[in-house]
Amino acid sequence: MLTKKLLEVKKYKSDINPRYREIQEYKDVAENVISAYKEECTREEINERITDLETHDTFKFVRGLSKLLERQSKFMQQSEFSPTELRETVFEHGYVTNKEERKNVLKEVAKKFNTNTEQVDQDLWADQEKNEVLISKPQTSAKELLKQYNLSLTQTLLFDALELKFNASENYQEIFGYMKYLGLMYSVNKELEVTVTGPAALFKKTRKYGTKIAKLLPTIMKAKKWGISAKVETEVSNETRVYEFSLDSNKEHLFPQKTTTQSFDSEVEKDFATRINSLTQNWKIKREPTILRTNNQVMIPDFSFKRKRKQKRERKQKRKKRHKNYDLFLEVIGFWTPKYLEKKLRKLQSIETEVPMLLAVNENLNCTKEDFEEQEHVFFYGKQIPVKPVIKHLNQIEEKIIKKDLKNLKNKDIKTPTEAKDIQELAKEQGVEPKAIEQYLKNNHSGIISNGIYLPKPVLKEIKTEIDSIKDPTLSDVNPILEKYGAGQEILQKIGYTIQYKTLNQNEAKITKKKQQ
Repeated sequence: MLTKKLLEVKKYKSDINPRYREIQEYKDVAENVISAYKEECTREEINERITDLETHDTFKFVRGLSKLLERQSKFMQQSEFSPTELRETVFEHGYVTNKEERKNVLKEVAKKFNTNTEQVDQDLWADQEKNEVLISKPQTSAKELLKQYNLSLTQTLLFDALELKFNASENYQEIFGYMKYLGLMYSVNKELEVTVTGPAALFKKTRKYGTKIAKLLPTIMKAKKWGISAKVETEVSNETRVYEFSLDSNKEHLFPQKTTTQSFDSEVEKDFATRINSLTQNWKIKREPTILRTNNQVMIPDFSFKRKRKQKRERKQKRKKRHKNYDLFLEVIGFWTPKYLEKKLRKLQSIETEVPMLLAVNENLNCTKEDFEEQEHVFFYGKQIPVKPVIKHLNQIEEKIIKKDLKNLKNKDIKTPTEAKDIQELAKEQGVEPKAIEQYLKNNHSGIISNGIYLPKPVLKEIKTEIDSIKDPTLSDVNPILEKYGAGQEILQKIGYTIQYKTLNQNEAKITKKKQQ
């Protein structure tokens, strides 16, 4: 964060925005500021170099960059003798009125400390801040420095926010945990947008509270997708005005990149995530996926399960909304006290979502099924969370999806394919599950499904014609024909052929027509 004196903003009508610096455009300026920080130079020498880099247009910008670098630097007093002892000795000689008298005093002091006048002169005021020497310069690039500068501008602007609204695609546990740690006041609306009360909205505006809001910003920005908006109070010609400010992840190239790391509350949850991921290829599993509104509070489920669906692009948003109720949340209750359980149950009962919530409860806790009698989906676990109850629920959800997809397919006028078609592609075209399209084709169209390919009657007829054109065909003769249409060997019996094996050699496996009965 920077001081308000270094804040540069642009105002247009009711909008206010920090004056962000594009990375490529100002990279040279940042590199020059970084180069001013040379080890063995004093603060005063570095500040003189920074001043030389300032122009009428960039002096706040350059000073802001320098301030950020200064915080990353390490300065130290460097002197051979104690400046305090030197000054006490010098002052014992009384006042001096000219350079010659000063020189003589320094000579006397140098004799006493067994050194030279230059060393005395150098160490005399070495403990002043301006004379501290840079012993460790900042390790950053121009690109990183500019991104940090843009972030610091944004944080500084939020010092005077009446309120801050935000949304994020992930990282909820860390965000709300940090808000609690900072003591920030917030509310959540039905759209799950979080509003944090700003320092300017309090009875007494404090910089301390504004700093806390500014500290929250980098944590929000860790999410892949995020957005913030704020009402900012500022003075214009001695008049208080309120401006609108907004920012989202589309401009994340201007800010430091911080990625979230998946963390688990316990080894039990980590172990469960590993096992369930290997068994649910058709499901997207996410840790702490979203926030759920519970009255004026929020709840963050431990896991979410979302069915992976291949849909038509133009139907994506419609289908996404339509199938949101087929998601599943899993909440793990591995800790128990009467107060904790009471609070947890209140939250569960007031969750504003239609998505089913599955509860996994540690059987070693001092609670029973009766404690969860108002919860529809509960199971208990021992040393590890079993995957079987979860898989069971996921299968039930999948069956509902397929059942609904089949109903929708029946209401459509789907033309029978006249050529071999990939089931996955057909499902994608219709925006349904592959299993639903398979079942629909089996129930309503003549044809065969092999290796994930639907082979209609005309194609089967072509295959038979090509096989019949071969005199005394063997399995090795027929394989190229089957591969051409993406079919497997199992269709041969379905279309009227038998395979007579003498050995495992496919060149000796004869293909004959079944006898008509």
